[in-house]
Amino acid sequence: MTRFYVTVLCGFYRKNISNRTHRDVITKGRREVASTPSVQRQSDRCNNMDLIYGPLGLGVAAGLGCGLLLGWHLRGRLGTTSNFLKASMRNGAGEESVMGEGGEFKMILVVRNDLKMGKGKVAAQCSHAAVSAYKQVQRRNPELLKQWEYCGQPKVVVKAPDEDTLINLLSHAKEVGLPVSLIQDAGRTQIAPGSRTVLGVGPGPAKLIDIVTGDLKLY
Repeated sequence: MTRFYVTVLCGFYRKNISNRTHRDVITKGRREVASTPSVQRQSDRCNNMDLIYGPLGLGVAAGLGCGLLLGWHLRGRLGTTSNFLKASMRNGAGEESVMGEGGEFKMILVVRNDLKMGKGKVAAQCSHAAVSAYKQVQRRNPELLKQWEYCGQPKVVVKAPDEDTLINLLSHAKEVGLPVSLIQDAGRTQIAPGSRTVLGVGPGPAKLIDIVTGDLKLY
């Protein structure tokens, strides 16, 4: 039995010595190969590749990517701003040409003075007339509305002595082609139902409106 164990141990020892010798030979061979110039250059290349694709290389690549994205974003924003400025200049030139041809525009609100309406009532009726005139011109002549808005949407309140004067002004304005808006009150507060309270004339060219309402006094 003892001889058996001795035999096994001897065999294991010989195998271990053989494996160590084999590893030493391989290691020595690798060192000799690595010491040659060509292999050394190849090793340097590998080290350089490790630097390129290592943390430093990734940082450089990330920086380049961020720079490209930032440049693209700024270019898009600057391009949009440039286009906006060009469009604004074109629109400004168009509006100036319209003003040069048509002159000033305004709206006149004619209030019946014989009804003796309170200030709040007059303000409400004038508001109704202005909104009604705006909607009418917006639907029928948007270009005219644009010219009036460019002038600052001027509105002037004048007074008429009675209903007959209001009706005559309405007819005259229609004859010259001006938009008109006649307001009739529902009669829930100060005046009788169906009373004609305010006449809106325009918006339209100031010279044309003055032909119709130029003789009326301010309210």
